[in-house]
Amino acid sequence: MRNLPTSIATQHPDNSSKYVTVQHEPEEAIHCLLDQESGGLGIGEIMVDFEGKLTPYHQTSQIALGLIHQGLVPGKDVFITPRIPNAKKEPIFRQIMSVMSLIETNILAYEHTAEQSIHETIVPMIEQGKDVVQTHERINSVIELGNKNYRIQFPLDSILVIPLLESIHALIHVDSILDEYYHHLTGKGKSVERLRVMFARSDSALSNGLVPSVLSVVMAIGKAYRWGKDHGVDVAPILGCGSLPFRGHLTQENIEGFLKTYHGVRTVSIQSGLRYDHGEAKTKAVVNRLDEFVGSFDYPIPESGGEPLLMEFIGIFTKYYVSTFVEIIDVVNVVANYIPKNRDRLSGAKTGLSYTREIIDLRELAALVSDPTLKTELENIQPDLQTTIPRAISFTSAMYTIGLPPEFIGVGRGIQEVLEKYGNEGLQRLLAFYPSLKSDLTFARKFVNLSTSLDILEEKTRKDYIADYELACAYLGLNEESDEDVRFYHTLLSATRPILLHILSKQRDLFDDSSEEKKIFNEWICKMAKIRGS
Repeated sequence: MRNLPTSIATQHPDNSSKYVTVQHEPEEAIHCLLDQESGGLGIGEIMVDFEGKLTPYHQTSQIALGLIHQGLVPGKDVFITPRIPNAKKEPIFRQIMSVMSLIETNILAYEHTAEQSIHETIVPMIEQGKDVVQTHERINSVIELGNKNYRIQFPLDSILVIPLLESIHALIHVDSILDEYYHHLTGKGKSVERLRVMFARSDSALSNGLVPSVLSVVMAIGKAYRWGKDHGVDVAPILGCGSLPFRGHLTQENIEGFLKTYHGVRTVSIQSGLRYDHGEAKTKAVVNRLDEFVGSFDYPIPESGGEPLLMEFIGIFTKYYVSTFVEIIDVVNVVANYIPKNRDRLSGAKTGLSYTREIIDLRELAALVSDPTLKTELENIQPDLQTTIPRAISFTSAMYTIGLPPEFIGVGRGIQEVLEKYGNEGLQRLLAFYPSLKSDLTFARKFVNLSTSLDILEEKTRKDYIADYELACAYLGLNEESDEDVRFYHTLLSATRPILLHILSKQRDLFDDSSEEKKIFNEWICKMAKIRGS
């Protein structure tokens, strides 16, 4: 089997100010994949992204041929692993065209290297094993089409699916999803030695909150390895994560806490926020540390009897997070529209060519918890939203922009309920499952400004957030940290508040020229994002 890379560069638009055009992305990808001695970042894999993004279908070929020009053989020295659209979430045409681009890349690169460049493709928002099977068969149909029209041909099943699990429900059912795909492949006579699966930290946090996201990923890592051990398959999890704690907290400063929490992950995403806002020196340090750590990883052994307790914790923290989320999302959605979009993305509107997110159905989670009271409480939360849900990056940025980092939503009240039900032992078990919780919240605390949201959110919603914040600080003993950059950050937050009130139609115009107001607001948003590092 091929050696797996420990890091995968992505095209997420989570950096603060640099706009990366689709024309620049091939050059960006090659820079990421070149080794550090040659001036690159030394990342072993690139995720070309077609999901919700205006990526040209020839981009994968541009990258492959550019790598060959640099003396690298894609598929052997480095990996190109595109993320294609989910045909249930975007037009099926986009998925088929994305797959066709992979076929063309393999043909063009093979002419130069006699190697297949692309062996796998990531498919997002997978919920069931049948989703993986259907996509795999559609890929085979496109391979057949290519074989009918090109001189160079590739066998069926030569491109495998990496399911990307983003919801809590999918993450905790990772074993059944892998099982259905595995039996589909072996039923066709294909030998399966390794399967890769990807876990999303951002979208599970957006839907359920920080703590449920981390706990569900931790559970998924253990269940995936246990399934692999039972079936004699090398399961290799990929973790999709950003630099802020709400999206994974992968930074040089937090790398040891990150590795302790996500022990067992084989490949980690290196997103734009880390590469551009933290800089190349810190990015290289993270890449090198991942190489050192992942090369000596051990099979993560799930704590005996831990999964039922994990489910209860996930249910408790989700309950408080979602109840607040539905109260703030209208305001956050307005602010999110002003967050600079630093890649060429599809519209978020529900049009024929669009990309949207949907609110979760808590009845699925309610069916998985044991406590009858908690089960009823989850079932009784029936979000009826009349707005689209922003992407996790825009949501996170918008929450920071109104002075309320999303990391704290639901956490303080969740910890309080854990203590009431399970005592201090329960809290210690929670911290054993999520050892970097305190450091994650210590980072986010620096950027909390409770006065910014005054008159921006309903008072009850603000009080719920304040309770979460104050309870978390008290129970976890969070220390207040400050420095000159953070003080300037809060000065900017105070300056943005009048503009926030205006764009929410709660204050008169501040400027005669609305475009001037928007320009200033965007500049301040980017300055604050640069300070916090994403």
